[in-house]
Amino acid sequence: MRSAPHPPRSLGGGWTSTLVIDVVVTLVAATALAGIGVLIPAFEENYDMPAGRHLAEAAPFFGGAALLVASLVVTALMVRSGSVRRRRASLVTTAVRLGVLLAGAVAFVVYGTLTYGV
Repeated sequence: MRSAPHPPRSLGGGWTSTLVIDVVVTLVAATALAGIGVLIPAFEENYDMPAGRHLAEAAPFFGGAALLVASLVVTALMVRSGSVRRRRASLVTTAVRLGVLLAGAVAFVVYGTLTYGV
């Protein structure tokens, strides 16, 4: 008699919510970075900025947005794999990415508060 294969272990409710929060936060951060890149001439009040200079100054923001989305795709592919080791690695990656985004947001708020006051 052959035994039926065991279904893969689920990630659990806590990790599932972490993954969902990670997707939402990462996509919002990537959209914000892309928006900043688009609006650089307005921030500098230089509406006659040449396209080459605009793209050169916006490249870090567009690159950051692309890296966030790419890391999200890689994490999603790792979660879908059947390997428990890859799933654990993807969950650690998710937690690290959320920590980095949170640290960046806190640093931005602290910088704005210290520079411009409350």
